[in-house]
Amino acid sequence: MRIFVDTSAFVALEDRSDRLHAPARSFYESLTPADRLCTSNYVVDETVTRLRYTVGWQAAVDFAEAVLKSRLCGVVYVDADVERAALQVLKRFKDKRLSFTDCTSMALLARLRLDAVFAFDEDFARAGFRTLPN
Repeated sequence: MRIFVDTSAFVALEDRSDRLHAPARSFYESLTPADRLCTSNYVVDETVTRLRYTVGWQAAVDFAEAVLKSRLCGVVYVDADVERAALQVLKRFKDKRLSFTDCTSMALLARLRLDAVFAFDEDFARAGFRTLPN
């Protein structure tokens, strides 16, 4: 399965005090070698920032170094085409309070034809994407 990883999943995995840490860890450990993970540079940015504020500087640096050199989770870089598609997502879902990072993630999910998103952010499900864990 090809899975996009959202900030909400990364934060839950990295922050042991997060109420979703256990389900995030359990899901992550259930992945098989056939599963492929990817995220975006915008999600990495957002995650590093959140971890810096909630867990601390070292956790943010450790996460950034790990994900940027990981072979388990590829990082897709948001370009101008993805930003334009994200703006269309933002316009389409004007009734939802989506971050622009979420909009870029949704644009990438569609563009890359990914199977699901590992996220605890309900906005992905509301926008019609399959979220994991269920």
